[in-house]
Amino acid sequence: MIKNWSVKDIKAEINKIVYAANDKLMDGFVTFGYKQDLYQILWHCEDALEKCSSYEGEEEFVKKREQKKLLKILGKKENK
Repeated sequence: MIKNWSVKDIKAEINKIVYAANDKLMDGFVTFGYKQDLYQILWHCEDALEKCSSYEGEEEFVKKREQKKLLKILGKKENK
């Protein structure tokens, strides 16, 4: 199979939804709908990942993301 998608483009589309979900000119009924779209994408990705095989180095790849996320959270707490 030839890879015919771009992670960069997919992330850009998701960022459009995030921008819309935080639009201060829209009411919560509308922006919550956008956030629901993000949840649906998240859940779809989670379901898709469950269907995939496990690979060498995958655990470290995921752990590295969790570490970065934790460091970001700790950095915000220290700056308060």
